[in-house]
Amino acid sequence: MAEKVVCVEDMRRAAKRRLPRMIFDFLDGGALDELTLRENESDLTRLRLRQRVLQDISSCALETDVLGQRIDMPLMISPMGLLGLFHPHGDLALARAAASRGTVFVHSAWSGWSLEDVAREAPGSTWAQISFWTDAGITRDHINRAAACGVKVLVIAGDVALSSKRERDLHHGLAMPPRPTLRDIANTTRKPTWLSGLARLAAGPKLTYGNYRIDGRRMRLGEMYAFMRANENRSATWADVATLRDQWSGKIAVKGVMTAEDARSAAQVGVDAVMVSNHGGRQFDAQPSTTSALPEVLDAAGGDMQVFVDGGIRRGADVVKCLALGASACLIGRPAAYGLAVKGEAGGARILDLLREEIAVALGFVGRTDVNALDPAVLHDVQPAGFLAV
Repeated sequence: MAEKVVCVEDMRRAAKRRLPRMIFDFLDGGALDELTLRENESDLTRLRLRQRVLQDISSCALETDVLGQRIDMPLMISPMGLLGLFHPHGDLALARAAASRGTVFVHSAWSGWSLEDVAREAPGSTWAQISFWTDAGITRDHINRAAACGVKVLVIAGDVALSSKRERDLHHGLAMPPRPTLRDIANTTRKPTWLSGLARLAAGPKLTYGNYRIDGRRMRLGEMYAFMRANENRSATWADVATLRDQWSGKIAVKGVMTAEDARSAAQVGVDAVMVSNHGGRQFDAQPSTTSALPEVLDAAGGDMQVFVDGGIRRGADVVKCLALGASACLIGRPAAYGLAVKGEAGGARILDLLREEIAVALGFVGRTDVNALDPAVLHDVQPAGFLAV
């Protein structure tokens, strides 16, 4: 890639130069005042690692187990919708990047590429996100398709029944249907690389929500608004998860668990893992960071479920901190999307490589040789109750 990229922030700046401002803000922004978005990063930054010296660190084991699957590093890619806005290959590119680096890509229920497309490109490395739609037949169809694709893990989107305003998007006129401002239209004309990619995408059948169909054809973006409004399900409960548990023979993870109460509910209905996630601060802006919520979720999970965490991870040391607190693995969203926007599959793979290298270095500095052996002893300033010291 033309830009000298040596960290996630470099890739972010490169994505900002390449994308129209309204598209970059859609990727980079969060809900309301973006407090939760910023705290995801700042709370991780406030945690410190304890350096050890003269330890035998001649070996370095980054492999770990996630829901019975061995991955080459404790880092996966979170589900993200509308990735085609950043690069024409969208989900396909990031799924291939994850597979090439021996890890997992979670396919979004709001993807522009169908689950079949993605699972074909990354067999064995694709997990499927689902939602409990008002029309239960849509959910049931998605689950059946996942089974037919060989998917072994379903990720329930638990944090999408409501969504706060994303005010950056509203200022740009990015609603449904979108009405971009004249300034944004002018800015877009100055991004020829992005425009050419969008033209290639629009020329084919992929400027769509690939998972859903009307009369056999893929649902277009403009049609998706009415579909989503008609299928908003604010009545889904843990009973729906229990029903799914009885129907699905594979593993189940629930994304969006931020409290001990919900972790206990997940355990009671037989969930295999929970994802401590606040949707990257994109849904609800009055809640804590994922790092500060992680200890109470881990305590409630009690070892019966794996606990994953996403939100604010920008350095390999962030991953080491989360694993030291007790997480089984981490996920990234925006960093992978920055890489996608800049260089497609190669950009996504570059982000994974950079973070892998940083994980290995941080592991060595704390005197450990295996990510599975990390514990709170490598951390400074963690209070007994699990809250970050500030």
